[in-house]
Order: sequence, then structure tokens, then C-alpha cells
Amino acid sequence: MVSSEKETLGRLYLWEIALNRIRDLLALRLRVDRFCNSGRALNITELYDEERARLKTGLRLEGEALDNFEDKHGSLFPDIHDVHLIDELITEEIIIKFCTIFNDGYGKAGVISGNKKTFWEPILDDVISEAFSGDFRQSFYQFIEQARAYRNQQGAHFDQQSFYVKHGDKQPNEDGLISHVGWSSALLSFDWDFVAETIPKFNKSLNSYIRKLQQQANICL
Repeated sequence: MVSSEKETLGRLYLWEIALNRIRDLLALRLRVDRFCNSGRALNITELYDEERARLKTGLRLEGEALDNFEDKHGSLFPDIHDVHLIDELITEEIIIKFCTIFNDGYGKAGVISGNKKTFWEPILDDVISEAFSGDFRQSFYQFIEQARAYRNQQGAHFDQQSFYVKHGDKQPNEDGLISHVGWSSALLSFDWDFVAETIPKFNKSLNSYIRKLQQQANICL
């Protein structure tokens, strides 16, 4: 079924929302990186580790001990571990939001087109062709495939091929390994400078595509 112009626009407006959120997240990631480079997160972490060692406590300070630490040194949050987690969550959300452009989605007759490959693929090709050329275009297509793979295997689903699971042989009342689970985050393999450079260009091209479609549909701007 061919989507009407209004249904197509309805879906593209959702793409715009996703891209606007991505741009906000990319800006936030830069602020987090700037904060991390200031050295404060590492400094508060080192002070915290020194205090734990002095008190000969476990992994965390709690209650009065934490209150005393923060009264002297300021808020523990965000320490270096918090900053790394925040950065990971930001980048993961960027990928998940980006993939809403390619993921299947239901539509509503007369309002929003369903997001099937037969719908998004030709529009995406037009938008990318307008935004990029040569090696840059090919690299953006590679980014799309990389993003889809991460979303489907780690970000939104846990595929076995992305994780390492080992079952132990611990017996009752014995020391030993029950299980071990690990993975390497594919987020580290993304070129985030490339993402930050290309997303605004992709967004601009999509906006231009939308304006042309609005004109064809005689929608007043």
C-alpha cells in the first residue's frame, strides 16, 4: 500500500523528533566529556578511594561516613565511574534513537505511515544522497549498519553472539564459580566524531526533503 503524502510526512516528523533528540544527546556528550577532562571526576574518585582505605571499609561509604566525606570534599556524584556510565548511556540512547528510522513501526491511516523497509529505504537513499557524496556517503551507510547491529545485538536485544557466558561447577557448601558473564561494548568501536559531524548534515537534508513534500501536498509553511 502506497502511503499518502500526509502519512509520509507524519512518519518523517517522527524521524525529525529522533534526530533532534540525537543532536541534544551529542551536545550533552560533549559537556560530559568536557567535565571529565576537567579532572574533577577523577579527583573526587581518588579522594573517595583514599577515605575508604582509611576507614578500611568495603566498596561504598554509606550513612554518616558518606555524609562526612561529602561535607569535606563536596558531592561524590559524579565520580569517574558515574561519568563513564553516563557517557555509555548517552551513546547507547543515540544509537537506539537513530535506529527508529529503520525499525518497523505501526502507522495510522491518514496520519502516519507504517515504517516498513519498502517505505523508509527509498526516502533514506534520497536524503543520504542529498547530504553526502563519495566516501562520506559510503561511510554513513556503514555507520547505519553498525548502528543496527549494535541495537539488535546489544542495545535493545541481548544476542548470544555478543556475550560470553560460562557456567561454573560449584557444588553445595563449596567455594567456586557459579557463573561468569561478560561482553565488550561495541559502543567503543563507533567513531563519535564522525557521528557528531554527519548527523546535523543528515538532519538538514531530511528537513529539506520534508519541505519539498509539504509543498507538493500544498501544506502552508
